[in-house]
Amino acid sequence: MSNLLNHTQRILGLSFFLLTITSVELVKADDCLKSVKNNIVKWSISKIQSSEMANVSSFSCKEAKEMNKMDGDQIYITSGRKRGKATICLSDEKSYPCKFVIGFINTEFDSATALSEIYSFTPPKSSQLNETVERLFLKPSSLIQ
Repeated sequence: MSNLLNHTQRILGLSFFLLTITSVELVKADDCLKSVKNNIVKWSISKIQSSEMANVSSFSCKEAKEMNKMDGDQIYITSGRKRGKATICLSDEKSYPCKFVIGFINTEFDSATALSEIYSFTPPKSSQLNETVERLFLKPSSLIQ
């Protein structure tokens, strides 16, 4: 009986510890979101927050500091994939288009449609008939009104 009680106490203690760590991480992630000062990045994230097609991704404070250093005129938004989920990516390098994951697109939407709707962008019509949708690269500095 005392062995069962000891085992139960350990499980409860471990559960409490894990819940505490999880809640601390959520608070830190929210604080890091608040530390974003780059206006283009803030606008890009606010568009995701006001959309029902995607959710804002959590990121570290170190990533927020790196985003703050980006030149607004060099920032691009595109889509990507992470662990099987469609993502909204932010980068200032075309050769590294998913430098930062700032959002996750809900599964019922395809990436191109979600990006077009979230950022109020009408993609140009393709001159050729393609079976696949081309990856969109949006320049938020030209979309802000």
